[in-house]
Amino acid sequence: MINLEKIFQRDDEIYVLYSHFSQSLIIFFSLYTASILNENVIYNIFSFKLFLDSDFFYFTIGVSLTHLISIIFFKRNKNYVKKFYYFFLKDIKYFLLIYLFFSILYFFLNSNNLSLLWFLNSLIFSIIFLIFLKFINNRIYRYLIINNIIQRNVMLIGKFQTVKNFIEIYRNKNKKSLIKCCILTDKKDFNYFNELKIPCFNYDEKLFEILNYHFIGQIWYEIDEGKDIVKDIKLEDLLKLPFDIKLFLNSYNKNLINSYTDKFNFASNSERRKDYIFYSLNNSKFIGIPLFVKFVLDKIFSIIIILITLPILLISIVLILIEDGYPFIFTQIRTGWDGRKFKIYKLRTLKKVNPDRTLQVSANDSRLLFFGKFIRRFSIDELLQIYNVLKGDMSLVGPRPHMIEHSKKYSSIIKNFLTRHKCNPGITGWAQVNGFRGATDDELMKKRMDYDIWYLKNWSLSLDFLIMFKTVYAILKYKAD
Repeated sequence: MINLEKIFQRDDEIYVLYSHFSQSLIIFFSLYTASILNENVIYNIFSFKLFLDSDFFYFTIGVSLTHLISIIFFKRNKNYVKKFYYFFLKDIKYFLLIYLFFSILYFFLNSNNLSLLWFLNSLIFSIIFLIFLKFINNRIYRYLIINNIIQRNVMLIGKFQTVKNFIEIYRNKNKKSLIKCCILTDKKDFNYFNELKIPCFNYDEKLFEILNYHFIGQIWYEIDEGKDIVKDIKLEDLLKLPFDIKLFLNSYNKNLINSYTDKFNFASNSERRKDYIFYSLNNSKFIGIPLFVKFVLDKIFSIIIILITLPILLISIVLILIEDGYPFIFTQIRTGWDGRKFKIYKLRTLKKVNPDRTLQVSANDSRLLFFGKFIRRFSIDELLQIYNVLKGDMSLVGPRPHMIEHSKKYSSIIKNFLTRHKCNPGITGWAQVNGFRGATDDELMKKRMDYDIWYLKNWSLSLDFLIMFKTVYAILKYKAD
C-alpha cells in the first residue's frame, strides 16, 4: 500500500494535480466525442481512425495538451477547493480562454471548413463533462477525508478555549475534526471530553505512546506572546520526537521564532490561518508529489529486484532448510515511520537453539548457521524485506529500522534519536553505504544516526538513486557482521 496520509500530510497538492490532469482527459474526451459525432453516429464513437481523419483532430490535441502543460507549470494550488463557484471562476474560465485562443487560430487557418455547430456542440459537451467531473472529484475527496486517508492528524497543545476554537473551525470545514487529541495547558481538571469530543491529556502521561495510538502526523503547539521559547523545555522535548511541529500564536513575531530556529538549525517558515500565525519547525521533507514518486519507484524497483534475485533467494532457502530445517523466515518487531511498530521479514541465519532476539549478531557469532554467514555476508537475508516495501512498511532507501528495545535504549542516550523516524525505514541507507552496517556500540550508533539525520535533511530522489548504486559496492566492501 502507498501511505496516502503521508503524501497529503501538509496539503492537497497531489490531489489538486490529479483533479487538473483529469480535467485535461475529460476535455480531450469531450472534444473527441464531438469530432466523431460531427459527421457520424454514436456507434462510431470508438473509431479512432475517424477521429484522426476529422477536421478537428489538431484542434482537440492542441486544446487538451495546452491545458495539461499549462496546469503542470503554472496552475498549482496547495489545497483542493470543493466549491462550485470557485470552479466556475477559475477552472471553467481557464478552459474557456484556451478554447477561445484555439478557436481563433483555427478560424484563421481553416476558415473554409469552419463549423459553428461543431464549436457549439464541443463547448457544451466540454462544460457538461467538466461539471460532472467536478462532482465526482468532490465525492472522491469527501470519501478520502471521511476515511482519514488525506486527513492531517493533529495533536493540539494549548489552552482550553484555543483547542475548542480550532475544533469548531476544522469540524465545520472538513465534516470531521482535524484535531485527534489534545493536551490542555491551562486547566488542572482535564475532564473536558464531553465538551471537546476528543481525548484530552496532560504532560504527565506517556506522550510518545499517545501520539502513536492516534496516528498523529503533526503537533500544533500554542505559544504565548513574549514567552521565551528558547527555554521552553516542553517544546524541546517535542522536537526530539519524529513528528512535524507547528508553533502558533495570535500575533506576528519573527524575531521570537528565529531565535529558536537559529539555535537548533531547524528550517522555519510562516503562514497565516484565521487569526493565527503558524511557524513550521522540524518538518519532514517526505511529503507530496516527491514522496508519491518515491513510493511508486519503490514498488517498481522491488518487483524488478525480486525477479532478478529470485534464484539466489530460492537457493538460500534450500540451504537453510537442509542445515537447520523450518522455519526459514525470521520475523521481528521493528520501529517504523513516526515510531510505529511493524513486523520485518528476513531469512533466518541463526540456529533455532535458544535464539536471543534482542542480542545483535556479531562477527564469528556461535549462533550463526554455516550457510548463514555467507547469506549475511552478501545481505541476501535482507531480500525478504522487499515484501515490507510492497506492503508500505519500508522503502528501498531510508534509515535502517531498529528493534524496539534498541530504539528505547538509544533514545534515552542520544539526543533527538527518534527524529530519524521521520520517513519509512529502508533496506539500505546513507549510513550503510558509508560503512555503518551491522552491529554497533553506543559510539557507532551515534555516528550512524548523524548520517541518518543528514539523509533526512537532504533527501531527494537523486540521492536515493545514488545510495542504491553505492549499495552494491558497499555490500562487497563492508562485512555485514
